[in-house]
Amino acid sequence: MSDSGKKSKRQEERTAKAYRGSRNAMSGAGWVRKADVRTEEFMIENKLKMDPDAKSYSIKSVDMRDLVKRARLEGRIPLMQIDLAGHRYVVLTEDDFLEMIDD
Repeated sequence: MSDSGKKSKRQEERTAKAYRGSRNAMSGAGWVRKADVRTEEFMIENKLKMDPDAKSYSIKSVDMRDLVKRARLEGRIPLMQIDLAGHRYVVLTEDDFLEMIDD
């Protein structure tokens, strides 16, 4: 496994532990269980920017649309978790965020 593969696996393991979920085999590349991590409530796609000096990360609309579609089909909230320049961020739809803060 490459260095980036090992770091991605560690990121997925950390996310699974933090959100009390489980990693999906092959980082969700199979046809049954999509995304990197799943919990009862969330479907999480991890993204990792390897360069510690990275100034940006580009989120593709097709990736977000696919994640939202797959999560909704399973009744889960879609999250994209990004490690960028030593910081961790979570991206979710505005509707989901508003629902969370309204509760």
